Amino acid sequence: MTGIGEGAASAAKGLEVIKDLPLWVLAGLTIAALMLLFAPGIAPVVPAAWRPWLIAAAVLFGALAITRAAALLIEQVPKWRSARAKRRKFHITANEQQSFWHSPKQPDGSIMTQVAARLLVKNLTDEPLTLVGVRLLKPRIRGEIASSDVSVRAVDRNIYGDAFSSGHGIPPRMALPASAHLMIRGVSWREPKKEIRVTIAIRDDEGWEERVKMTMRVMPKPQAVASLPALEVVSSLSDPVEREVVAVLQAEITRYDKSGRSGGGLGSVHLMVAGREMPSFGGDSWQPNSPKNQSLYVKPEDVELRSDNLESLMAYRARLSEEETKRFEAALLDRIDADRGYLRVTYFSVCALWKAGKLPEALTRAKAKLPQGEMKAFGLSNTLMMLNGLLRYRYPDFPNEMLDEIERFLNGMQEHSFQVPEKIAAIRAMRLRLV
Repeated sequence: MTGIGEGAASAAKGLEVIKDLPLWVLAGLTIAALMLLFAPGIAPVVPAAWRPWLIAAAVLFGALAITRAAALLIEQVPKWRSARAKRRKFHITANEQQSFWHSPKQPDGSIMTQVAARLLVKNLTDEPLTLVGVRLLKPRIRGEIASSDVSVRAVDRNIYGDAFSSGHGIPPRMALPASAHLMIRGVSWREPKKEIRVTIAIRDDEGWEERVKMTMRVMPKPQAVASLPALEVVSSLSDPVEREVVAVLQAEITRYDKSGRSGGGLGSVHLMVAGREMPSFGGDSWQPNSPKNQSLYVKPEDVELRSDNLESLMAYRARLSEEETKRFEAALLDRIDADRGYLRVTYFSVCALWKAGKLPEALTRAKAKLPQGEMKAFGLSNTLMMLNGLLRYRYPDFPNEMLDEIERFLNGMQEHSFQVPEKIAAIRAMRLRLV
């Protein structure tokens, strides 16, 4: 028994010595055992009695080498992470609720994938941080990158700009909202449904990249409008009030066909100041009309909403009785409908009803009856573009209750908002300061 105990103790000591051998020794012993077993010039001359011991040695030393390598790797991972964390220049947090993925079909038949990410970027260094690029890592899309940009909010005002044209950066140890945008001519290999998992990389001006993963909502495909419905014949209408309303709407269609969305216009509707037309209704400046934007700043009272068709319609309404006025409003509301042929001048009907004090009814009807994402007549989109311009230059005309109505109108809508929600927030904040 004593001999057996001494033998076990010796074996344990031997295994302990073998276990503590360096990795390179364990790897060398494993390779040597394998060569004696399988090398063409060596294996045939090795005695058969040695082979079981060589197999056991190869397995033992190989297992110990793999274990030792894995242990060393595990020990190094925290060091690598710590070293990378010290080198990091900025940290990115994704705002998933405001980020989206959209793949609309273009007029030439190709599909352009749009990736828009809303982010919060914190500068971890003591130097200013400048973000200059973005790329899509997952899912991978093979195709031409039509555009890519990273915009950062200014420090002292709610305006976004990129480093190249606006010089916007992030001061040391500060976090600022940012927006990354990509347009790629192509689609991912699997068509996403309601959500998609995305990984993007943001690059600074020194080439350092940080990655961020997020779940983006997928914008629904636009509802196709096969053809515009035929316009009704004015002479076939029996109600004289309805006839006059329809006549003006059809006159506005003619004006829109000459000066419509493709040219940045809204038919006969213009914003004028000192006899000149203001910039397009579609400007995305977040401020309603900030004095800091000196090139665009004008006093709201100097801006006039002009439209000869609208003026004719309002002048006619002023001559109507109370009962006729109700029919007038009903005629406008009934034609805020994709099936009535007036989809492309919905903006005009909504504007007329706004002037008549019926904006809530107009917005409710538009949300219920007009297709979202439609890109042939731009019914909803033109309406939002008009509201954008009015809120930007004529915001005193919109009391807080009306702002609430517009906000409810936008809630849950899958349509480009022209940053109308941001304008509403800026107007509310400004009014708190002026009270």
